[in-house]
Amino acid sequence: MPKPLFLAVGHNGTRITSADAKEWDAPSLGKEGETYRCAVGGNGCMAVIGSYGGSNIFASTINGSAWKTSIKDAQYSRYIRGVGFGNGNFLALGGDPGSVGLARPFVLMSADGEKWDGPHDIPGKFMVRRLAFGNKLFVAVGDRGRRAASPDGKTWTDAPEVKAIDTLVDVAFGNGVFVGVGLHGLRMLTTDGVKWTDRQTGEEGEHLNSVVWAKDRFVAVGAGATFTSKDGLKWERTANADAPVSMVYGAGVFVGPRWRGRIMRSTDALKWEEVHKADSHLEAVAFSELA
Repeated sequence: MPKPLFLAVGHNGTRITSADAKEWDAPSLGKEGETYRCAVGGNGCMAVIGSYGGSNIFASTINGSAWKTSIKDAQYSRYIRGVGFGNGNFLALGGDPGSVGLARPFVLMSADGEKWDGPHDIPGKFMVRRLAFGNKLFVAVGDRGRRAASPDGKTWTDAPEVKAIDTLVDVAFGNGVFVGVGLHGLRMLTTDGVKWTDRQTGEEGEHLNSVVWAKDRFVAVGAGATFTSKDGLKWERTANADAPVSMVYGAGVFVGPRWRGRIMRSTDALKWEEVHKADSHLEAVAFSELA
């Protein structure tokens, strides 16, 4: 039987796991200054990526307790900021996050979260930071409104004539479509990652930080409001309280981190309960079913 596992990662190399998102195990820690920034599950394992000084750091596990770690030189400008899974592979998204001009975006690929192939430079001026996979397609969103699609993670086609005001923070796939969410309640829809339609916005300052496909609906969570939709077209807005800055959905619950070191859990993405307080700040969460 697959074993459900939630994972939270963050500063000082922190990795914390839980089977139910209520009771959390003792953390695995790294060096002071190590920061894991993204995590995802796939192929029966979890992959975690972050940075330490001028390097990228990698960790993987098949059980949530024993970890394999490695480090690669990032030259202080080639950092990984996002990771996803699709088409049987982990796909890491990187570039120069401090660049105001040419970010030199790239990707790394891995089947097991341990051995990574790359970096492979990809087209475009700005970084992509979040991605989703569906319909045999990767769709990614990133800086200054960038949106792009790829069948293999290496060859990318950008959405034309994007605007920085339409920057999407996160993207999810479900019900045959991709939904992106972002600043001021922004929601947009695509089937191919290039042509985006049905642009909708919310209240000023009500930024949507995360979106997931939760069994039968999209759920987007932001500052003060949660939006839900079965098709990405018609949305219902409900006020929320104590929402996290990002989230995952698994085993019927929503889980995400909140400043500082807090792990929040919810069954409806509206009312959030603090279930754990880590010693260090947490940056990201992931869910997977391990063998």
